[in-house]
Amino acid sequence: MQLLIAPRMSDEENYWIQSMRTDLHAGEEIRKLMREYEKHRKSKDYTAVMNLITRANWEQMEVEKKMCDALNELFAEELKEADNKGRTEGRREMIFAFLKAGADIKMIKEASGLNEEEIESIRREMEQ
Repeated sequence: MQLLIAPRMSDEENYWIQSMRTDLHAGEEIRKLMREYEKHRKSKDYTAVMNLITRANWEQMEVEKKMCDALNELFAEELKEADNKGRTEGRREMIFAFLKAGADIKMIKEASGLNEEEIESIRREMEQ
């Protein structure tokens, strides 16, 4: 009788083998799997394993996708506002830098897309 001894696997290898089953749970378990896959998504081996896991857990993956879509819809307005705020703050920082460097209004206007009144408002704010 011959005994086969499997080599010791790393935690990461063990994680992927453990995930190859048909009873994954929608929610944190699938989100963790997706986060782990994202680290290796350019690898053909990981893609093949992820495809296998996805097909084996199709219903749970659909539930997770619907939950993500619902959350995106729920927070769409907040995400849009945050994006706009970030862009506005970035533009303001750029104008502050131009003003500190002594750039003229015409150059700032061309670079920022703002009008003279908006630039003057930011200049006054900077002086306070």
